[in-house]
Amino acid sequence: MRMSEPFSTATIDALARQFREPAWLTELRRAALHRHAELPWPHASDDIWRRTDVSLLDPRRGFSPVRPDLLQSVRLSDAQLAALTTPLGNEQLIARANGAWVTPPPATSPLATLDPAAERRRGAAAVTGGGVTERMPPGITVEELTQAAIATPDPIRAAIESDGMTEAEQKLASLNRAFHHDGLVVRVPPGFAGTVPLRLVRFFSVTGRQAIFPLTLITVGAGSSVTLIDEQISVEQEPARGELPEPPAPHLINGRIELLLEPDAAVHYVRLQRWGSQAREFLLQRATLARGATLTMANINLGAALSKAHVVARLTGEHASTKLYGFVFGRRHQHIDQHTLQDHQAPHTTSDLQFKAALQDHSRMIYTGLIRIAQRAQQTNAYQSNHNLLLSQTARAETIPMLEILADDVQCKHGASAGPIDDEQTFYLMSRGVPREMAQRLIVMGFIEPILQQVPFEPLQERLRREIEGSLLP
Repeated sequence: MRMSEPFSTATIDALARQFREPAWLTELRRAALHRHAELPWPHASDDIWRRTDVSLLDPRRGFSPVRPDLLQSVRLSDAQLAALTTPLGNEQLIARANGAWVTPPPATSPLATLDPAAERRRGAAAVTGGGVTERMPPGITVEELTQAAIATPDPIRAAIESDGMTEAEQKLASLNRAFHHDGLVVRVPPGFAGTVPLRLVRFFSVTGRQAIFPLTLITVGAGSSVTLIDEQISVEQEPARGELPEPPAPHLINGRIELLLEPDAAVHYVRLQRWGSQAREFLLQRATLARGATLTMANINLGAALSKAHVVARLTGEHASTKLYGFVFGRRHQHIDQHTLQDHQAPHTTSDLQFKAALQDHSRMIYTGLIRIAQRAQQTNAYQSNHNLLLSQTARAETIPMLEILADDVQCKHGASAGPIDDEQTFYLMSRGVPREMAQRLIVMGFIEPILQQVPFEPLQERLRREIEGSLLP
């Protein structure tokens, strides 16, 4: 199968020149493109893929990859810039817009134009309370992929090449490997003990029919403890002055996030997805846990017209442990398809997954969850739950739990539910003087609260509560 012209080796070469990347990284791009052409698209007989039209995620169907020259400038309004550069509290904040480090504009400037090319030449960015500086404090480093690949190629290459995917996942993930353009490497050194969260905000201003390919590699050294908040936002570009607005058109996001936890590392990771109303997303998010590592990971999904996400936790070392949380707030005609894999590859490992969705309007949620326990993973304990709250008669939810257990000394459980707001709970609150509408809002927010509690940063928790409650239909 040949790729159409926008997704070709010519585009790969243009990206390589733009980023001045090492030759081996360009060769990985070319190999990924070749692999993509060899693989079939996911088949409708596969339970994990059959309920989503994957042709909508095919960039060859009318999309173009972001051009290198489009990475050279982005226009932000004062409100957008303030949202990117203003900390919510005492977190360490770092922000990017269309592949550029964000720096505050002059106070009198009505509109900021950033020059990512100039910022890119600065190399590694520093995490500070107010944005980005040139010098890094001791501890966490945040670098663009190209600089990291030149300085320390071996671990970067190993992370990018790591496989363990199904052929269906490879079909889509290979596109990210071929065309990634906003690559970041976050490194936490061994023995690091973080006391405040690191909040990384990435903003994409895109036009209709454009495809973007963000890539994030996060490595956490042995014995380290850190809290990471990863916010991703896209908005449709406004027409320039004098131009007529065009009809809404989708944009495509093909993302990949790899978290690598070395022995005894402890990580609390939150991903907050705020893609635009016309966005279509495929995400491969994987965490690999070495011996004794612990991970608490929460995924909050608030945007996108269509989202197909694969969230994987691979427990490769003994006594590794993870708690996985997820929340989807579905509105309008959103189609959200979430697949999780709790992959126990070592003995004495534990995983606990709680995934919730609140769905209103005509939104649809599909959840497939697989617990896989290898033969050598004896004395493993795994739990999975998925609960869906239907806030309208036209909202839909489907849950498909799956087990693949090859060991004989394990504990493994799963549970699921889908239904409207409980009438008895509503009646209980109304009998104590709470109006019906307020009672139902309280029930919905109570349903969501256990997941919001997994966001280890109170100012962001409060912002999410206000945002979700303000979007609930009366």
